Amino acid sequence: MPHTPQWIYTIFFPLSTIVMIFLLRHDWNRLAKLYRTQEAPPQNFSRMNSGSVGLVYYKGTLNVGITPQGIYLSIFPLFSLGLMPLLIPWTAIKKIEPANQLFIKRFRLYLSSPEVTLVLSKDILEPAKEFLATQGFEWI
Repeated sequence: MPHTPQWIYTIFFPLSTIVMIFLLRHDWNRLAKLYRTQEAPPQNFSRMNSGSVGLVYYKGTLNVGITPQGIYLSIFPLFSLGLMPLLIPWTAIKKIEPANQLFIKRFRLYLSSPEVTLVLSKDILEPAKEFLATQGFEWI
């Protein structure tokens, strides 16, 4: 078996880490251009949930709050890597559909701009029922 030169490891691992960080931040940063917020988390803020933002699944690191203005999202600080909290308005949601996974009821929320999807559990979205109903969504 041929021996791999040490310099390949020195270049490959840091480069792959940089690429992974960029990919993980891409959709969140697209949302942050429009929906970044400096507001404090809402009172019904739920920490350490799981859900998806774009292609990235945040297992136990996604914080979600429901406000009259929209969905408040942030990442657990230890894993946020500088990602800013978001406040996505209800009017940005163009479509909602079930995205169930085994025994967990989830919903996929399609955003109009940018075209990013969120996948959140029914339990997290339960307080949003009345706000989504005003946008014409009867889904629970």
